Amino acid sequence: MKKVPWSLLLFMTATIAISQALTDSGAAALLTGWLPADLPGWVFVLAVIALSTAAHLVIQSRSARSAVLVPIVIAIAPTVGVSAVAAAFISTAAAGFCHTLPASAKPLAIFRGSDAPGETPHYDTADLLRMSALLAPMHLAVTAVFAFLIWPLLGLPLYL
Repeated sequence: MKKVPWSLLLFMTATIAISQALTDSGAAALLTGWLPADLPGWVFVLAVIALSTAAHLVIQSRSARSAVLVPIVIAIAPTVGVSAVAAAFISTAAAGFCHTLPASAKPLAIFRGSDAPGETPHYDTADLLRMSALLAPMHLAVTAVFAFLIWPLLGLPLYL
């Protein structure tokens, strides 16, 4: 029992509860009310990729990002002619980007090292920002290529 990561389990439970609450309360559907009726599906997909990628700046956990974003994406996708399954998959894939800040991902914080006296961190925030400035556009482009070309060829249709 001592080796069970209780804080992680509680955190995952909380994110699932948030996701369920967004759906059950109608909040996810309410968020779709502002969309223009003639929004092209490809614009929605690109927006999902961009927003899901940027979400790591405000939500540190990948699981939490997906738990918050997926119900919203699923609610919006059919209204613009996009498959909800594909949109959820794309959002989850894009939400994997987490290289900008040490707090963006646990491995970044762990491998950074300590700020303790006498110890020098292996890298600082400026290093991560430079790396992210190079990787983020590539991540966006690769995710878009897979969303529009590769995943549909593999059996995940993008449009309804």
